[in-house]
Amino acid sequence: MKKQTIVSIAMVSLLVMGGLIATAATNTVEPLDGGGNQLMQRIRNRICDTIGICLGGCNLTEITGILEYDETNFFIGEVELHFGPNWYITSVIAAEDYDGDGEEELVIDELIGLVGTEVTVEGHMQSEDWMSVFTINGMVYREPGRPIWAAQHHWRWRKRHNEP
Repeated sequence: MKKQTIVSIAMVSLLVMGGLIATAATNTVEPLDGGGNQLMQRIRNRICDTIGICLGGCNLTEITGILEYDETNFFIGEVELHFGPNWYITSVIAAEDYDGDGEEELVIDELIGLVGTEVTVEGHMQSEDWMSVFTINGMVYREPGRPIWAAQHHWRWRKRHNEP
């Protein structure tokens, strides 16, 4: 294998493991209807979201409602919304002004600016109450089926590619 491929695989492995550890640290094991457990479902969902997998194809669902934030996760109603790994949303400047305040902000700040307002998101339901978000109020957040750290989201990439 090429050195770049090995480095990429190692990076993805570290990111997934970090997400698994964070998930395990913040969740308890609870039975699901199918006899599995909630922790394993959350781990599967987080892995799929982190590496950009849409199991069963990227069938998109639209949800509209009041955005809520519990200091850990975002929700509309009972659906937990995911925008990629926490390290990503807390360190990257958003490609769009999702909250409409005219400021260039980190993704997390754009999302917090929407809390308490009616928001429409479109994404892939990784499970019944867990969505990987791809659009926010009609603006592209990330491309379906691609990991969030893929270049299409970064503010610099979008601005550079949108110039004449």
